[in-house]
Amino acid sequence: MVAEDFMLTFIRNAGSIKNNVVVNGKVPWTEAFARDFWGTPMLDVQSHKSFRPLTTLSFKLNWIAAEFGTATNNVTETTSAIANLQPSTFGFHVVNVLLHGLVTALVTEASKFLWDNCKSEGCIVGQLLTGFLFALHPVHAEAVSNLTSRGELLMSVFFLLAFLSFANYIHAGYTWKRMFFVYIVPWTCMTASLFSKEQGATSLIALVIYEFVQFHGSLHEFWISLVQRREATAVEFCQRTAVLAMQTIAVCTWRYWLNGETSPDFIPDQNPAAFAKDRFTRVFSVSWVYCLYVKDALYPRHLSPDWSGISIDLIERWDDPRVAVVLLLWTFAAALLASLMWEMPIGTRKEYQGFRKSLLIGFWGFLFTPFFLSSNLLVVIGLMKADRVIYLPLMGFCLLEAQLFTMLCTAADEATSQTRRRSRIGYILVMLQLFLFACKLHERNLAWESSLRLWMLAYETNSKSHHTIYNCGYELSLQKRYSEAETVLRPIADPHVDGPSNTFVYAMTLYNMGRCDIAERYIDKAMEVLREKRSEGGVRNRPKALSRVESNLLVARSFCHSKDSIPMAGQIMYEAVKTDPTNEYAIQQAQVMMKQVEAYRKLEEHKQRIGLKY
Repeated sequence: MVAEDFMLTFIRNAGSIKNNVVVNGKVPWTEAFARDFWGTPMLDVQSHKSFRPLTTLSFKLNWIAAEFGTATNNVTETTSAIANLQPSTFGFHVVNVLLHGLVTALVTEASKFLWDNCKSEGCIVGQLLTGFLFALHPVHAEAVSNLTSRGELLMSVFFLLAFLSFANYIHAGYTWKRMFFVYIVPWTCMTASLFSKEQGATSLIALVIYEFVQFHGSLHEFWISLVQRREATAVEFCQRTAVLAMQTIAVCTWRYWLNGETSPDFIPDQNPAAFAKDRFTRVFSVSWVYCLYVKDALYPRHLSPDWSGISIDLIERWDDPRVAVVLLLWTFAAALLASLMWEMPIGTRKEYQGFRKSLLIGFWGFLFTPFFLSSNLLVVIGLMKADRVIYLPLMGFCLLEAQLFTMLCTAADEATSQTRRRSRIGYILVMLQLFLFACKLHERNLAWESSLRLWMLAYETNSKSHHTIYNCGYELSLQKRYSEAETVLRPIADPHVDGPSNTFVYAMTLYNMGRCDIAERYIDKAMEVLREKRSEGGVRNRPKALSRVESNLLVARSFCHSKDSIPMAGQIMYEAVKTDPTNEYAIQQAQVMMKQVEAYRKLEEHKQRIGLKY
């Protein structure tokens, strides 16, 4: 009866896959269209409001295939034994890798529309480089290796399919093909993208940005074409934009209606930058997170699956050196916005116009647009920073780097030794970058193979996050490395720091170290915090959730008393089950405890029969 019993129980029931009643078959698959990503009814006040039915159904298909394989490979097992087997995650990983391959292919194909002449050697090299950079970028390890990040992959597939349909048929003439592939297919893909993950709502916005920059150049030129020249292409653009806008509004309104009358219950501890009350702190801290995303795109060394809570220090003063970096980012974005308005090419128009268009489309269409809903600009989201949210936006970085490289190759066409040398250096640097990306990607993939390795590396990178501390200590406890686990968990052991759930795990760790006297003190504090939370009420203090935590704490207390008094330990374990009759972990431990109590009772009766005195 040790802490890892509890840990394993939680692992088997954790996540949006095994715990999702749609995926595991406890409710019909049609419930995917009425429940959120975690299996909670959308109209429930506790719902996370992450409505991703296509992603959920893809998990459902994987689950069915995994169960079928498990049953086929265990024909000699009894029916009850098969029912208790857990599906393998292999099939889930295969699908994620295949989806990443598909997205990479679509990114490579989409990149050709950013070159004026895609029959040239520079365009082909640029396309391939864009694809290689996107495929091997280490930041993508989380989106591909983490099963629950499949929404990013599916969203990107439909996002890019909408773009390719639109870009291929935008000038197909007034035919049924144009109507179908410019309006119907992108709208359908946008809807599918949105129902894979919320960022898909911006799909059609990217199409408008692409057409505007590619065929109208700047707002100034477009205004002249529309007002002064009354060109048909400008009028058609306005009409098409209006149609795409109405399509986006219609689907987003439907999506918002599905939320019901409640909104996601995010708290400041999840995203302190966006929830900061001081405007200066909020604006600069959120902008600093953008800078960190840029750093990860260019120099992906310090990666972690969690950056929640106090992981990233807020910017609260003007003399903070990070303010200068934020201002530099704003200056760059302002320059791109000015170029979008008035067209300010650098150098000769012939040489740099193509680069300017690629820069604007890459930044505004494929970087900013899919990132917009994760930027905290429109709505406050429930995370500080996460690698997965820049999965598709990284396409913009890859496009820009590929465009810079092709400019270098084009310059190398001049018959001078200097330009040829510059070209060779460029190829060497790109190959070195791809090699380093591949090495780092391999390292990150190995980290995701093991929960212990993942969270220990995360703890080394980001030891401030309470979530990271919890998971690292949790995994160390599974390996019976209790001394290390206690050291890691100590900062969040007090229930006033991050809740009594963490106290329970810490108390179990102390129990396995034989330090029940300290564990009892922490359990008493946690019980006091639970009483305070019950009096406060609210969505975050649901009676059912609090009862589960109290039940677990009572189990921990029972374990400690089992060393001194088996009957008292049995009574406490009974109270644990009574507090939350649905707590399977408490029920399992109670059954074990009852056997010990029965054995203790028989031993006492035997002692009395033989007259043995203490």
